[in-house]
Amino acid sequence: MKFFAMMMMITTIGTHGAFAQVPPQGDIWRVFAQKIDAGARIKVRLHDGQRVTATLIRADPEALLLQPRTRVPVPVQRVPYDEVALIERDEARGIGAGKAVALGVASGVGAFLGTLLILIATID
Repeated sequence: MKFFAMMMMITTIGTHGAFAQVPPQGDIWRVFAQKIDAGARIKVRLHDGQRVTATLIRADPEALLLQPRTRVPVPVQRVPYDEVALIERDEARGIGAGKAVALGVASGVGAFLGTLLILIATID
């Protein structure tokens, strides 16, 4: 029994150096950003907690060039990959289920009332 306990300790403690080195975070985001087409809408979260929804202008080897999507136009911003904590695509949102139901109900009620008004107008 002591032999098995000793072997378990050796195998769990002695494997620290066997893991592959993880590349720096900036390199991961550089490769990912270069696969995204220019003009795509993306969300970027920085290590300091700041979040930016932007249009990707260009993915340079050193930094992202982003046009933030704001009410008031702002200049293009350069964001180094080392500052990036997360990049994700911002898919364009279409009409939601609630809006679709509301539009369907409204058009049905409108058609019914329109038909009813036509019937009332034709009664002599």
